[in-house]
Amino acid sequence: MTVNHRRALLPLTVLAAAVALSGCGTVLDAVVGDDAPPAPRAEPGGEVTASAEADVFTLQVGDCLNYMDQSEADQISSLPTVPCSEPHDSEIYAEMTITEDQLPTVETLADAFCLEQFTTFVGMSYDESALYYSYLVPSPESFDQGDDVVQCLVVQQEGGVTGTLKDAGI
Repeated sequence: MTVNHRRALLPLTVLAAAVALSGCGTVLDAVVGDDAPPAPRAEPGGEVTASAEADVFTLQVGDCLNYMDQSEADQISSLPTVPCSEPHDSEIYAEMTITEDQLPTVETLADAFCLEQFTTFVGMSYDESALYYSYLVPSPESFDQGDDVVQCLVVQQEGGVTGTLKDAGI
């Protein structure tokens, strides 16, 4: 998968980080080692209950992350999840499934989808908001391994958010 950021004012290190998230095991194991476990949850599919480095393929809409802590790695297999009641800087707010025919234009599709969903989720237009958005998209390699999901993240660059950013209106 690839990460993309929106907003011209993001720090150069974040703006330059086109982080590829790829592989359901074999490719990443060769690059970064063993896969991370899923985030600890209240029940299967429930809210994250403890901070943990979680496998990117186990992330769900509603998960809160400390996304801005990521380095400029080319490939990663996990992201730091936290319960939404603890300080964080990001939240997954929407996702969509793509087809192989959409893969060549996945970033354009993700950008339009996440922008549209941003207004619905945050409660105000992106242009008026102090928040950013980003997205995780499949790379051709990860798509070949079954990764067909685009995930949108709302980002509060300074961090320190507790609770959801749904209807934040900021």
